[in-house]
Amino acid sequence: MIRIDSVTQPNIAGAASSQKAAASSTFADLLAEQAAKLAETAKSKQEDTPAASDQTTATEEKSMVNHRDELMRLLSMSPAELIRYQMLDEMGLTEESLKNLPYEERMKIEEMIEEEIERQLGSKEGIGDIAAQIL
Repeated sequence: MIRIDSVTQPNIAGAASSQKAAASSTFADLLAEQAAKLAETAKSKQEDTPAASDQTTATEEKSMVNHRDELMRLLSMSPAELIRYQMLDEMGLTEESLKNLPYEERMKIEEMIEEEIERQLGSKEGIGDIAAQIL
């Protein structure tokens, strides 16, 4: 009695291994091509890197100048101006956007700012004294 699966197994395994060999050689070729493409891309990026780093440095310098200018502007503000700036910033407003608001809304915000300045710096007389000392 001959076993069918013992006879057919080697042929199936042989066919599968030859397909795997063909597939792996194709895969190996594709892998080699991709590695070559990546190497070319990396080489071209290295050539472009000095220009990119110069642009980054210029951007960083502009950012530092902007931060420095903003800090100097904040340091030159009087206490009342600083409180006003902080309150507007918390509300997500600038002086320009405040001017563009409707009159009633702008007056409410101005009143809130004035009350906060009085609260932090003292009475209105105290604000005048501080302003006189600064000037």
